[in-house]
Amino acid sequence: MVKVACVLIPHSRVQVERRDRATLHGLPLIITHSPAGRPTVLDYSTEATGVQPGMPLAEALARCPRAALIEPDHSRYVAAFDTLIEGLEGVSPIVEPAPPDAAYVRVDGLELLYGSEEGILQALHEAIPPDLVAQIGVANVRFPAMMAARAAAPGQSLCLGGGVRTFLAEVPVEVLPASWQTLTRLRGFGLHTLGQVALLPLAALQAQFGPEGRRLWELSHGIDESPLLRRKWEEPVTESLTFPAPVASLEPILLSTEMLLGQAFARPTMRGRGVRVATLQGNVFRNPPFVRRVAFKQPLASKEAAYFVLKSALEKVRLPGPLEDLSLTLTGLTGEAVQQVSYLTEVRRREQLREAVQHLKVCLGGKAPLYQIRMVEPWSRIPERRMALVEYVP
Repeated sequence: MVKVACVLIPHSRVQVERRDRATLHGLPLIITHSPAGRPTVLDYSTEATGVQPGMPLAEALARCPRAALIEPDHSRYVAAFDTLIEGLEGVSPIVEPAPPDAAYVRVDGLELLYGSEEGILQALHEAIPPDLVAQIGVANVRFPAMMAARAAAPGQSLCLGGGVRTFLAEVPVEVLPASWQTLTRLRGFGLHTLGQVALLPLAALQAQFGPEGRRLWELSHGIDESPLLRRKWEEPVTESLTFPAPVASLEPILLSTEMLLGQAFARPTMRGRGVRVATLQGNVFRNPPFVRRVAFKQPLASKEAAYFVLKSALEKVRLPGPLEDLSLTLTGLTGEAVQQVSYLTEVRRREQLREAVQHLKVCLGGKAPLYQIRMVEPWSRIPERRMALVEYVP
């Protein structure tokens, strides 16, 4: 029987901020972002009572006026999450990242390697970076494993055997993977727990929420048929150097960046290949590390092209202090340096759209949140049944 462990890093972005800035410990924090120009909550600390992800920032500040606002640093969050995934992949060969807070690990069949289920859980805890606090849940499918991880104490584990629906009955609807607007509508209908959602007929939820309603109904019953998909493995190209003395001016950093790019693109493995992402990282004297992640709009296959983009990005950066060293990591390597452009307009448009989707995946570190509307039952008298919102696959 399949067994899934969910490794949850609650409020991972807040944990990374507090790891790098000791002055933030104990303060209510809200990490904000502004999609479409509307400031909303990206993450928050447990001290910020009443705040939820996706909530408008004005409403969050009305509920917690003492909260300190922080601009997100996605490059640091991605680096911390990648370190977590690499550690978990040393325990099990099947690890599916669920950024930014969780990862799913398939653990059935590992008893012979680690001796028992307790040995597996101990190996998972040891694989987690020591500066992050994790909670682990184990169940037969993904969603109950996530709920078990949420119910576990910090640094502890919780394993679900039978009685999954009883366990989920008292779980609040806020844990469902739905938008803030959908959760608000659920509460408006008087549905505050998964048990209350599970009591409703499937047709009633589909009539109100469409395909999303079916997904919510299944999860409230502990049904999750989505398989575990391990991430595609790739070997990054890394070059580094140490400065004779800490540097704080831009000129030596640009010169070092150009030199590191030359060394990276001179490798035999880079011949005829392009790169989508370049990450610069350096230790800063008496300050958190400097990390700058740059995603290129299209794969670049030369030092000159990559340096032009990195130079423009670095000129806008304010260093937190003198850099002691500098490392360059190239990821998102492609198998071809150039592509032939189609003469046909429709084919060329699809190629451009496919490239844009790939660029979004690289920037976000996961799936691109792109969807398309498909006609399902155009003859239906119920508007929600006429069309469905499905994930866009180029």
